[in-house]
Amino acid sequence: MRSGEANPEKNHLYMEFRKIFLSSILDDEFRIVVVETPKVEVDIPRDKLLSFIKLAEELGWEKSKLKRYVNAALRLRKLEREAGKSYISLLRDYNKLSSEEVKLRYTIEQLMEKRKRIEDDLNLYLEQYKLTLELVRKIAKLADALRERGLSLDDLEKAMNVIESFKNMNYNPQEILAALQEQRDLKSQINNLKNELENVKQEIEQLHREKQKILGEIEEVHGISGELEELKKFKSRLEEEVQETERRVNETKAKLEEVNAELEQRLGQKTTLEELEELIRQLRSDVERLKFEKERLNEELSELLGVRGEIEEIRKRIEEERKKLEELEKDVSSRETYLEILEGELSAAYTMLKLFTDPQGVEAEDLETLVDQLQKILKIKRGELSALKPLEPHLVNRVRESIISLILPYVRNEFVPKKVFDQLEKEVKRLSEKKAALEEELSSLRRALEARKEEAPKPTVKESYIEAFTADGKPVELKNLDKGRRVRIICPSCRNSAITNIPPKDELEELASNNCKLVFTCGKCGKSFDIPIEILLKKWRAE
Repeated sequence: MRSGEANPEKNHLYMEFRKIFLSSILDDEFRIVVVETPKVEVDIPRDKLLSFIKLAEELGWEKSKLKRYVNAALRLRKLEREAGKSYISLLRDYNKLSSEEVKLRYTIEQLMEKRKRIEDDLNLYLEQYKLTLELVRKIAKLADALRERGLSLDDLEKAMNVIESFKNMNYNPQEILAALQEQRDLKSQINNLKNELENVKQEIEQLHREKQKILGEIEEVHGISGELEELKKFKSRLEEEVQETERRVNETKAKLEEVNAELEQRLGQKTTLEELEELIRQLRSDVERLKFEKERLNEELSELLGVRGEIEEIRKRIEEERKKLEELEKDVSSRETYLEILEGELSAAYTMLKLFTDPQGVEAEDLETLVDQLQKILKIKRGELSALKPLEPHLVNRVRESIISLILPYVRNEFVPKKVFDQLEKEVKRLSEKKAALEEELSSLRRALEARKEEAPKPTVKESYIEAFTADGKPVELKNLDKGRRVRIICPSCRNSAITNIPPKDELEELASNNCKLVFTCGKCGKSFDIPIEILLKKWRAE
């Protein structure tokens, strides 16, 4: 504030808020120390200062009201600086947040009421079916355990019926399961033995044909009658042995067929393990005997013709074909497993439908439609309907819609509508984007402010000076200022110490008679302060 704009009212206000103390006068110069109370700042525009004086006069200069008003204005200004918004914007945001708070409280109350209703319904349901939370947890654990093993609750119900039937018949379920497992192993062993018998029979026939062929070649090559007679005798003996072997193989085959028929007749009845083990031992002994006969024949033929290498090659080929057959069996087994998994998925979907819907509220037509769709999908998965393979996603979607249409009427009140959820999600996303934009804008403003601070030139220290003004604010020329005394003045605002001249004594008396005043302007901060002429004259007279 320039000192030329001062007036009596302003001077009076300055005198109220400032105390000036003058130091003792030295020989050639004296020192003036201006002390300002730290709470009051005078860097206020003139129009605002006049408005403040007018307001203070309207309040009757009551200190409490004035202090309360100033504190409120300072708090409001501090709030605006911290928020970076005007008071009107803050008030608008406050009203908006207040309305949102009311809405949120209403929504929370509704959710709490809904939760209470759900808890009451749950307690009523538990009481109606005589359930407890611990029992429900156990059932859930049981369902999880069944699901991990690829089973469902329907399988558990079937197993319970079977176990109950066993108990009614005075059977031990564990023993029956162990016996069935052993019978299954025995049946597989019998099938393996049958296959081995067939292979042995085929090999014997092949060896017999090779023997006949080789004997014919020998008979053509060798013309010696004695050797031919011996070969014929050996041939007849071999034929007899082969016939005997074939007879034994046929007997074993017939015996196996009888055992197989008897086993098929006894499948569902009690069969002793001793009989099955005895049959297996007999079959194994027959197989071992036939193998021994086959080896003996092979050795005789090898001794006669030296064709052991060919037999080994044939055996290797047989082993290779057998490995290929095992790989095919594994492939078939894996496909059967995949089909079993699909059938399990069908059972799981049906079980889910029974668990999550009210059986009394489901129509038979709905269930038939759903089952038909699931069976179609199952056939497509199996490859039975390869023509419908492109329609698989569409059929799966139809099954999904059917399940939703069955379950939705019973769970509608338990979930938030998708439209409302989408609106809330969009609103949260919009607010998040707005927050990110505001944070980015704030950071950019901070960066710009820091850049301005760095670019702002450092203030240069100007020379301090003293001026004189009349009562109405007109400047008065100080004619003998350079002839006056040099004094040291300390600025109360920036604490800068400056040495300057003051007018002589006669000029000060002339200024005091004309009701003028002296104004000191600091060269560092640029602020102006009044220096009372009466105090200067009093110090001067005290010399």
